[in-house]
Amino acid sequence: MIERPSTTRVLAIDPTTKGFAYVIFEGPEFLLEWGLSQARADAKNAKCVRGIEKLLARYSPDVVILEDYEGAGSHRRPRVRALIRSIEGLARRRGIRERSFSRRDIRRAFDILASPTKHSIATELAKRYPELAPRLPSVRKCYESEDERTNLFDAASLALTYFERHRRRSKLGSF
Repeated sequence: MIERPSTTRVLAIDPTTKGFAYVIFEGPEFLLEWGLSQARADAKNAKCVRGIEKLLARYSPDVVILEDYEGAGSHRRPRVRALIRSIEGLARRRGIRERSFSRRDIRRAFDILASPTKHSIATELAKRYPELAPRLPSVRKCYESEDERTNLFDAASLALTYFERHRRRSKLGSF
């Protein structure tokens, strides 16, 4: 029998003002699931954590990826920072590795782009994963709020940053 190499299952989560966006990858090539989850009214963080617990139970990821809210380029509100800390704690209690990347880390992972902005990264992701293309928001005007679908692409960019970082480390280790 031929054994297939194990593939890392990644759950990347990007908290939003209304809930959270998530993507689940099995390796960098296969986007397994994605979505936006909204939690209205009070106790928003508790509702988000319950939704994330369900994702962890259903998909059993090897690693949870989050934004490094203390990193360069991050501008997260206190409620979202608390939610990220809760998700980190949840992952640790379940024995799941967690990794965090800053906006700067994401831009470095997408350095193949001439100008790795949120929209250019999202456009690249829509090309790589056609199932996300219908959700690609248009370019935001300076006076517009960010489209909530952008968070879906932010979650995907976190996951791809993880895979890119892993690829670069593996490449360095092979010399």
